[in-house]
Amino acid sequence: KWIHNREDVRDPEVRRRYGVLCSLTGICLNIFLFLGKYLAGVLSGSIAIMADAVNNLSDAGSSLITLIGFKFAGMKPDQEHPFGHGRIEYLSGLAVAAAIMLMGVELGRSSIEKIRNPEAVETGALSIGILVVSVGVKLYMSHYNRSIGKKISSSAMKATATDSLSDAVATTVVLLSMLILK
Repeated sequence: KWIHNREDVRDPEVRRRYGVLCSLTGICLNIFLFLGKYLAGVLSGSIAIMADAVNNLSDAGSSLITLIGFKFAGMKPDQEHPFGHGRIEYLSGLAVAAAIMLMGVELGRSSIEKIRNPEAVETGALSIGILVVSVGVKLYMSHYNRSIGKKISSSAMKATATDSLSDAVATTVVLLSMLILK
């Protein structure tokens, strides 16, 4: 609806607009998820939910990197870049992948710390509801980014889709652990 000539995915401007739309959607949804999970983490006292919230904030940052990458990739060729700036999209995909790896290491580190020093966690309907909604939103984001990534042949969008799917799995594990410990 917001992309003129949306079927002409070979047009750099159409690709750029798809990238900008997906990135802005990712930023908004991840900030929404961060706020919800932060609230659930505070209410439950769960470090796992708080870590999941911070992960969503970093995902918003990854979407910002992707947005910047698509903005630069859509720039017109100039004297220093006679073939354009399209390759920067690959660099933004690499940056998203590096952010995913960093978050995995950080989540692993905080999880080991919680195993060493466990604390009681309060489970409530609101926290559980927020996590269920979060899983649904992340599955939607994975599908959305994967379909757009395939449509415009974007490695950055495909990386974002994979990240969203792994986030849905991680949140499902947190949710299941809360339900089992309840």
